[in-house]
Amino acid sequence: MRPASIAFWVLFTLAGVWLENVIPGVDFLAPGFILAMQEEKWPVSIWLGLIWLFIQEGTGSLAFGMGLLWYGLLAGLYFFGHWLFEARNFLFMFILGLCLGTMHFLLINVMSVLQDWVVPAQRLAMESILQTLIFPIEWGLIYLIHQHLPENIDAA
Repeated sequence: MRPASIAFWVLFTLAGVWLENVIPGVDFLAPGFILAMQEEKWPVSIWLGLIWLFIQEGTGSLAFGMGLLWYGLLAGLYFFGHWLFEARNFLFMFILGLCLGTMHFLLINVMSVLQDWVVPAQRLAMESILQTLIFPIEWGLIYLIHQHLPENIDAA
C-alpha cells in the first residue's frame, strides 16, 4: 500500500469512529469495507475488515458475534450482488444500504432478545432508516475521494 492510501484509510477509520459516536446506531465503516473489496486488493480488505470488526466488537455493548454477523453478511451481500450489478453502481449501493438497514433492524432485535434487553422499536427503526440512507451517500463520497488519491489519478 502506498502512503496516500494508508493515510486515507487511517483518516477514514478515525472519521468513521467519530461519526459513530455522533450518530449512534449507524455503521460508518461499512462503506469503506465495500470500497476496499471493490479495489480487489484482498489482503488490504481482510486487514481493514479485521481492524474494523475488533473496533465494532470492542466498543459495542451487544454480545460478541454481532460484528461477525454484520460484516460477514455484508461481504456475502456484496459478492452475491456484484454478479447481478456493476460493483460500482450507485443503484447497487442503494440496494446494499437497504439490505443493511433491514439487517440492522433484524440483528439488533435478535441480539437484544438473546440478552434480555428491550430496545425501543421507534429508535431502532430510525437507526435502520439512517443506515439505509447514509450508506450509499457515504460510499459515493469516499469513492470519489479515493479515486483522486495520488496513486489513483490514472485510474479515474
